[in-house]
Amino acid sequence: MLTLVGYYWPSLSLVYLFKPLATLFLVLIALLRWIRSRSAYSLWIAIGLAFSLVGDILLIRPNQFFLPGLLAFLLAHVAYLIAFTRDCKFPPRSLIFLAYLIASAGFYVVLFPTLPLGLRIPVAVYAALLSTMASQAMGRFLLLRIEPARWAAFGALFFMASDLLLACHHFRRPLLYSAVLILVPYYTGQCLIAWSTSSLHAAARSR
Repeated sequence: MLTLVGYYWPSLSLVYLFKPLATLFLVLIALLRWIRSRSAYSLWIAIGLAFSLVGDILLIRPNQFFLPGLLAFLLAHVAYLIAFTRDCKFPPRSLIFLAYLIASAGFYVVLFPTLPLGLRIPVAVYAALLSTMASQAMGRFLLLRIEPARWAAFGALFFMASDLLLACHHFRRPLLYSAVLILVPYYTGQCLIAWSTSSLHAAARSR
């Protein structure tokens, strides 16, 4: 909440303080779960959240640090994808994988004419990895049918929605109340992904 207030404050000081703190709190949740269970799943989620923390800091000023921020979040998605394949094959549901990929590709086609030339390939790679991660999370839930997998699946979906809104805001047309529209699903998604480390089966099955 204080992060959102910071975006509508005359100064970004609240954003610089509370945006990293919010993600750092989630990193600590995942790390504490890993310390208790020593599960590979919790460790990779913690790594993904740590990369997200770096991305959050860099993208406070996207005009200056967009590419480094994009790279940080790309590495976060790699870590999440590794976590979601610890106890589940890739892809767990081929149709889900294709559906997410087609949706992401369709959005990229709409976005393509307004993307700066130097960002077209990086954004395409990012979009492909984002949709792969999110589809793996959803397919994993449909295969395992357990609550923590549900949290991760919908967390990844919220994350994907937030990124699509962010891309639309920066490259298509500015969104009214963009901070609310982008950050609410983002933090909802990250919270659900962090909370998914409470899985009781992780320690036994994901080493």
